[in-house]
Amino acid sequence: MRHPALCLALLLCACKGGDPKDPQTWIKQLQDGDPKARVKAVQELRKLKAKQAAPQIAALLKDPLVKEDAALALEDLGGPGEVQPLVEAVDTTVGAGSDQAARAANRTNARIAEALGNIGDSRAEPTLLRLARARDDLVRLAAVQALGQVHAREAVPELAHIVDDPAAPPLLVKKAIISLGQIGDPAAIPALEHGLVLERQGVSFLPESSFALFLIGAPAVEPLLKIAQDQDAAYLAWAKENNRAPAGTYAKAALVLGDLGDARAIPVLLAKLKYTDPDPVPSTARLLSNLVRQFAANALGRLRAKEAAAPIQTLVTTRDAQDEDLTTFSAEALVWIGDRSQARELMKKAQGGILKLRLIVAQAAALFGEPALGKDVLAIASRESRGSNSTCLKQLIELTMPVDDPRTACDLLATQFGELSQPLEAARVCAQDAPCWLPKLADKDIVVRARAAYELGRLGAPEAVGPLVKALSEEQLLVREAATRALDWLAENPAARGVLKSSSAQIASQLASEQGKMQYVKVNEELRRLQVKLSRL
Repeated sequence: MRHPALCLALLLCACKGGDPKDPQTWIKQLQDGDPKARVKAVQELRKLKAKQAAPQIAALLKDPLVKEDAALALEDLGGPGEVQPLVEAVDTTVGAGSDQAARAANRTNARIAEALGNIGDSRAEPTLLRLARARDDLVRLAAVQALGQVHAREAVPELAHIVDDPAAPPLLVKKAIISLGQIGDPAAIPALEHGLVLERQGVSFLPESSFALFLIGAPAVEPLLKIAQDQDAAYLAWAKENNRAPAGTYAKAALVLGDLGDARAIPVLLAKLKYTDPDPVPSTARLLSNLVRQFAANALGRLRAKEAAAPIQTLVTTRDAQDEDLTTFSAEALVWIGDRSQARELMKKAQGGILKLRLIVAQAAALFGEPALGKDVLAIASRESRGSNSTCLKQLIELTMPVDDPRTACDLLATQFGELSQPLEAARVCAQDAPCWLPKLADKDIVVRARAAYELGRLGAPEAVGPLVKALSEEQLLVREAATRALDWLAENPAARGVLKSSSAQIASQLASEQGKMQYVKVNEELRRLQVKLSRL
């Protein structure tokens, strides 16, 4: 027996006639006397992506029975020719009521704002700015987002007010910050500096604010340097009024300065490596001091500041678990700076202390050290293999590493160090030979793949762009991060810029497909910045 709905659909097609895959079939029905038929036609044209139908659909914005569906369809189909009809269709009389008519009107206004945002025409600015002040949250969210899409500079004060409004819902604040970044007006910098350290209802705005400042670019450098040195009186007054700790300002300013890559930040960041927080509670003071130091080290690593290598090395320790983040950030920064003499110091520190921290610094050394360090890491492995299995087992359990046979615990632990000889052996074989490193991007060993990416980036090898872009989709975050950093370095090579620019669309597609995948959130924040940088080449 056939499904009744199917029979009805077939009957409808039979009555109306025409090929349902042909837009003209549905365009003819936009003038049908039955409002259900008109709605159906609009919906089908949207599915068919029939942009040629946009003018006829826009005319239905005056039809109260089809208006909402027409606005929704124009989100996908509308162009500059539909801006004026969309603007005229906004209901300026509706409030934030809960009755059915008010809800429908507000939904439609939100759809119109979304359509205007997708079209991206500056003529929509006044209408969107008015909708951004609406009493309905859905309308405000859509309008605020659209203001960024149309790059509405006149909206900067309104969006900045939303960021600083303690009553604004967190999602609205996020949308406002994102839009400020898209607009790119330096006038937004003070509000975005606030966004770096603000929290509302337990929600942080750091990711959105730091990226927005990155999009604004060079004009943000001097303002950030000022707040990092307590030289901005207006910011200091705001921070005091809002109870924002100085350590948070210094750390997050350092983060963005590292993104921006301006060498003027190096002296300021070097000073922050020695930061000591004045909090009277020793544990809190230590936590805040480490926070500032690790972000300063990270930024100096991004800047590849060779003068920072030795000071950063002093921050690396394997003796106290409370310093894990500081050690991790600092060791990684040394990899990026690439002063190979520092790798030997790291390997010395890997000989004693907490196992997890020892492995962190040993791996960092293996990512950029001289091949001779292979003997050192094998010596560590040999010593570990002769230890007490009960002690080795305890350490492996702390690493949450499964051990099938406790009698092999020390051998398993030794293997963790011994395998780090492989990237060092690869360095002995390949040295400065880019063609030798290229196939090692596909090596079975994770650290070898990561080292290959770093070496190709340091060598400025334009032939490595394609393989490195492919490595960006690796499941292993260590390799992804190395490939991201290498491609960033390659952007300095004029011979690589053409193919790098063309790869930005591929990277954007990857970011879109991986949106929401939590395992890639941190590394994809870096990838977002790389994609923007490459698109601007």
